[in-house]
Amino acid sequence: MITYSETADALYVQLKDAEVVRVTPVDDLRIVDYATDGSVVGVEFLAASEGLNLKGLPEIARLEELIRGLQFSIAV
Repeated sequence: MITYSETADALYVQLKDAEVVRVTPVDDLRIVDYATDGSVVGVEFLAASEGLNLKGLPEIARLEELIRGLQFSIAV
């Protein structure tokens, strides 16, 4: 599931349906949510309209597959 808040300019890409137990900022614009087993639940991109930087994120291929074709530019 992908959600976008135009007001916050934030895009959230949910990779699995699980409880988030750990939230880890990668930098000022990217936040990764983890489940108890260490798997990635989702990734939040702030300032999404400026482009989505996938470099260094877990699950890059899956993220790129899910967001390709949306209105956002992608850097991998």
